[in-house]
Amino acid sequence: MPCLEKYFGIAVSKEAAAVGAFTSLLLAYGYKKLSWENFKGSIYQTLKVSSMIMLIVAAAFLFTGTFMLIGGGDLVKDALLSLPVGPWGVLIIMMAAFFFFGLFMEWVGIVPILVPIFTPVLAELGFNPLWAAMLFCVTMQTSFLTPPMAPALFYLKGVAPKDIEFGRHIVGGTVPFIIIQLFGVALIALFPQIVLWLPDMMIR
Repeated sequence: MPCLEKYFGIAVSKEAAAVGAFTSLLLAYGYKKLSWENFKGSIYQTLKVSSMIMLIVAAAFLFTGTFMLIGGGDLVKDALLSLPVGPWGVLIIMMAAFFFFGLFMEWVGIVPILVPIFTPVLAELGFNPLWAAMLFCVTMQTSFLTPPMAPALFYLKGVAPKDIEFGRHIVGGTVPFIIIQLFGVALIALFPQIVLWLPDMMIR
């Protein structure tokens, strides 16, 4: 934690969230929107969203724990390592799994399911786990922009003006960003130091 504060500011993520919540109260007061009813409503919405997220995470951990307990992790590991595609081929298969899951699920469900299954495989292949994690994260972010599900696009539609069409404006306008994301995935894959340079500096 001291490294994070040294390089990025005075607060880590949880402390920054508290600062953000307090600042939102100040902004609501400044705009004369701070009332007991609004305060109760925001607490209720926070509780509802947090409970949903925790339920998804709990269900994902329950699935993964059961799957690993019955030997599913070893089965996946042996199956991937036996493929005649080499380490990079296996890595691409794992990236494809993250991309496919990202078409239908949020990251809070994907990470507890796939990470415990793929981590032993990464160790066997000798890939840096931090670099692989960032590679998987950018891959998931790309899938969040990609139809047919594209959850990020539905979020955008929810806050967009009513005259903005989902297919023509939002989906069509996303294509350049998908290309940029794929370019970012390629850069991280080809040049691992993009990810590893700063962590290496922090531990020196």
